[in-house]
Amino acid sequence: MEVILKEDINNLGVIGDIVSVKPGYGRNFLVPQGKAVFVTADNLKQLELQKEELRKKQDDELSALREKAQAFEGLKLTIEANVTDEGTLYGSIGVIDIANAANEKGIELEKSFINMPDGPIKIIGSHEVQLLLHPEIQVMITVEVIGGEVAIKNTLDSEEEEDNINEENIDTENTEESE
Repeated sequence: MEVILKEDINNLGVIGDIVSVKPGYGRNFLVPQGKAVFVTADNLKQLELQKEELRKKQDDELSALREKAQAFEGLKLTIEANVTDEGTLYGSIGVIDIANAANEKGIELEKSFINMPDGPIKIIGSHEVQLLLHPEIQVMITVEVIGGEVAIKNTLDSEEEEDNINEENIDTENTEESE
């Protein structure tokens, strides 16, 4: 299936390129997202007329993303997590945890911007994480993972509450049976 790109797409092409893509990718993603149109004579003519306007729109979006990238420059997030005695995490720190830590700090960070090609963080310490705002705009932030007992305490508290509730239920059942 051939489509005409309406914006630059990483590893595919630039505005105005006619590219061949798999039918599902074109039909289900590129065309509905407004990133491409099907190749027809009318669409080719229309694209030539709109090419400059599309280029200007994309430049405006890039400048807005560059401003956003400056807000992320030098950002350091601290995330507290459960750790074993050896320093490995119970679980891992992923994209959602990093986005939540940024939001708690008052910085709006979309999950889709966070790029973790090596997978989630599984050990404590300082880690560099890449934010990929656009193929041309990349920012590195520091994520400091520290060991804590918060989650362990919460788990123990909830287990104790469940035990107390279960004991109360057993006591009330026994009293009802004896009456």
